[in-house]
Amino acid sequence: MNKKLLLFLILVIGLLSGLYFFSKNPSPSFGFNSYCAFCDSSVIERQKFYEDELVVALYIHKPIFPGHCLIIPKRHIERFEMLTDVEIAKMGKAIKKVNQAVKKVYGTSSYLLYQKNGREVGQSVPHVHFHYLPRKTGDDSTLKFIIRMYIANAKQPISSEDMQEAIEKLREAIE
Repeated sequence: MNKKLLLFLILVIGLLSGLYFFSKNPSPSFGFNSYCAFCDSSVIERQKFYEDELVVALYIHKPIFPGHCLIIPKRHIERFEMLTDVEIAKMGKAIKKVNQAVKKVYGTSSYLLYQKNGREVGQSVPHVHFHYLPRKTGDDSTLKFIIRMYIANAKQPISSEDMQEAIEKLREAIE
């Protein structure tokens, strides 16, 4: 009986995960000329903790876990394959720097990177971005992870004070 229940839960979790990743409704105005939060200077300045000539790292306004960040190219580009080789290399270097900073600040040991290309897979912001999702030793519950992903979209953004505290700590750790 326990095996059947476990199999059923895995199936339900898989279906819910698929719905989350592939059924999000992007803005109907999704396109190159539509509003892009990652090109909005007020968003960038409020959430930025790292920047080089081509890449910016932001602390996300609705973190799934403490340390959840976004790594984005400065140039507005919608899909990964449209990035230049130099931009890809700079994003890789930024991901390494973000990882080191998040490890220092939040005591994490592992991370997940995910990135979507196109509305059909649920890309909701028409600008290339990598989600950096840190995890700590012992955070091995897939069910907990999936539940937190769903809850993050429904909850309110973190306060300005919490955002400022997170980006200050990450700025210090990244230098």
